[in-house]
Parts: sequence; structure tokens; C-alpha cells
Amino acid sequence: MTCVIAVENSTWNNIGDAFYQQSIMMCLQQSLPDAKIVSFDGPFRRAFRPRGFAKNGYDARFATQADHYVFSGPILGEGFFEEYGPLIEHIVAKGASYSLQSIHAYAEDALLERMRAFFKTYPPLAFQTRDTFTFNKFKGLDVPMYDGICFAFFVSKLPNIPTVKPEKPFVAVSFHASPDPDIQLSNNNELPLTKRVTVGPQNKSNWRIRRQFDFRRSYPTTLGEFDIVRPVHSFYPSPHLLFARPSSFITYNPLNFIAIYANCAAVITDRVHAGVAALSHGKPAYVTSLDTRYAIFEHAPVTRSGDFLELDKEMLDTRFSEIKLWLAQAYQSLLVR
Repeated sequence: MTCVIAVENSTWNNIGDAFYQQSIMMCLQQSLPDAKIVSFDGPFRRAFRPRGFAKNGYDARFATQADHYVFSGPILGEGFFEEYGPLIEHIVAKGASYSLQSIHAYAEDALLERMRAFFKTYPPLAFQTRDTFTFNKFKGLDVPMYDGICFAFFVSKLPNIPTVKPEKPFVAVSFHASPDPDIQLSNNNELPLTKRVTVGPQNKSNWRIRRQFDFRRSYPTTLGEFDIVRPVHSFYPSPHLLFARPSSFITYNPLNFIAIYANCAAVITDRVHAGVAALSHGKPAYVTSLDTRYAIFEHAPVTRSGDFLELDKEMLDTRFSEIKLWLAQAYQSLLVR
């Protein structure tokens, strides 16, 4: 009987989730060609923030039938036990198994110890982190662990990504935690683009309030000889948040979203997954946020060119082969039942 592996592939209130979740499905199918890889939902409370109406939501995860369930992405924070604990207990009770891929953990202290105890009671089949910061938090669990690259770096290997080629070349500018900074481009066309860009400081103070009035600001539509396209990663509830800035782009289709990064000249952003998607396609990325999420780049073959990151595509192919080999080994027991 064919083994059915269900991969969490949802919660796209932040489209960056789709980047690694789509890639995980692709990698599993290539690593385990005899298995049937299907998708299943993430927690609807995380995706849609229903607040008092959560009681009316139908959680299809508990009814999704599979032999194994893959939880994907940075879910190890405050909401883990509410959103995933009961489901994992349900999965184990019915004789199925689960694993975690491309994980980043926010947990510390008592919450971290509670999680470690939970994973000892309900051990996952495999546990792959996207940064050493997270790996060290869970080191010592008696399960196959892998401190590896985030699956989002493999979006350039996904099939069916369209070509987006407007009349003028464009740069993707995507900022979430602040208004766009002042971005200047020198007129020296003999230099590479990465040597010509200057990004000013960001004013993040009181942004949760100030963003409600962001649509009143004036934003440039060009950067030198380039047009500007502004990908919007979060599905905000109001149009004045979604389309506050000119050339804002948002879509429910992750492949169409990835196409913007695949076809831009460069990306300037405070969103790590915007930078990852561009780098995967060989485009330089200027990523301004240097918090713990920035650790997503530590296992990727990236180098700096001025303030931009660039990626070695040949080395990325090596990482791709390495992680598929690990998946084939870690999940082999599912195929020999």
C-alpha cells in the first residue's frame, strides 16, 4: 500500500510560508517517489485571526487522512501547544507519525523545556531546523535531526513559475515593519546595480499606528532606470493596508508571487523570505532586518557584494542534493512498513 505523507501547506497570511511549504512538498516527492505526497491545512486561527468567532471554524486537519504528517515552518513559539499540541496527540493516538521541517523556534526558558518534554513524549520521525540557533535549543532529542538550509531557498526549482517581463526592468521593494526607506541609485551605469544603491535609515517608531495612514504618503515609482514593484506578503484585512503604496502586488497564488522575485533585477526588503526567493533565482538581495530571523541565511551559500547578498547557484544545487538525501534516509522507515 502506498504511504501517504501530508504536508502542512497553508496559513498564507504571510506568503513566505508558501515558499518553504511548496518546496518541502517538491523535495519530498523527489526524495520519496514511491510515496503519495498531499497537502493539508495549517491552523485556521493562525491564518485568519477569527478571534471570538474561532468556535465556528472547522479544523479539517483532524479529518485529513495520512500515514505521516509534516509540520512546516516557524511554529515553535507561544501558540504551539494550542495550535499543534492536540493535533499531534491525535495523530499519534491513531497510529500515524509526524515530523517537523524548516523550523525556527522562538521558545525560551520554561516554554522551551515544556516543548522538549513534549517531543520526548511524542517523538517526531524527523526534526529539521533552518538555523543553528534553533538546532541548539533541541539538540539531544532522540530523533533524527538535521541542521540545514531553509526549504524556501529551493523555490527556483519549483515548476510552473510564470515569466513576468514588463517593458522596463524592475526592482522589488518590500517593507513590512516600516515605510519604505529612502532608496537612492547613482547614475554610474557602468557599475553593477549592487554598487549603485544606497538605502537610508528606517523609522519604525509607532509603526502599528502610523501604517494606518501610510496611504497618505508619497512613494516613488521608479529607481533610476528601473520601475519599482512592491510585493505585499501579508494579507491585511483592509485595502488601505494592502494597497497603500504604488505598484503594490499581492496574489493568492504563491507561484505567481515567486515570479516577481524570479524576474526582478534585485530586491530591497525587510522580509527575509523576499530576500530568499530572489537569491534562489540568482538575484541580489538587500535585507535590512538583522534580527534572529536573519539566521535563515547562515546555511545558504551567500556572499556579500557591498550591502547586497548574492548566492552561489552551484553550491545551492549541492545543498539541494544533500537535503534530499537526508529526507530519503529519515523517511525510509515509512516506506518499508
